[in-house]
Amino acid sequence: AQRAECTSTRERNGLTVDRWVIWKDQAGTVQRRPDSTTFSMQTHAEVSGTVVRRDSSTRTVRHVSDRLVTGLQKGSTERRVEGTSAGTERVEGIGSAGAFVADRVLGDTVRGVVIPVRESGRSYPTAGTVIRSMRATVTVTGQAPEVSTWREVITYDGSATATLTITRNGETKTCSLPLPMGRPTCE
Repeated sequence: AQRAECTSTRERNGLTVDRWVIWKDQAGTVQRRPDSTTFSMQTHAEVSGTVVRRDSSTRTVRHVSDRLVTGLQKGSTERRVEGTSAGTERVEGIGSAGAFVADRVLGDTVRGVVIPVRESGRSYPTAGTVIRSMRATVTVTGQAPEVSTWREVITYDGSATATLTITRNGETKTCSLPLPMGRPTCE
């Protein structure tokens, strides 16, 4: 597909950021810029590089994200969101316990999220799932690695309360999440 003019590459503080956007009408024709006939917006972003921090530790990152939002045209009653992202981060340095390496692997998936267009009040998803996960491993020289895992699954079922399932290091709890904005209540 042809890319729109919104393509950019920047370097800042040791990180390279590449982004692009593609807008299309309902027939799938690429548009140079969005307007009232724009049906979809596809975005892509990549961040990579190494940063030396103030404490002389180094942080190396690689992250890729893709999103597709449909239902953007004038008169649409809902937006649909699909997407994925994945990344890695490594920090190497010296802390109070000695030299260490900390690795994180993270990602998210957005599946079939539907957000109604409302005339007033805040919109919130009425269908779909958002999954977020992370695995962190910290290794201090001469010691066994410490591993932590985290996974969240938010499920929208059309009601004003989403279900949030959190699994941390193998232990799972289920929570209710009031919409559009609220704090989860967990069992």
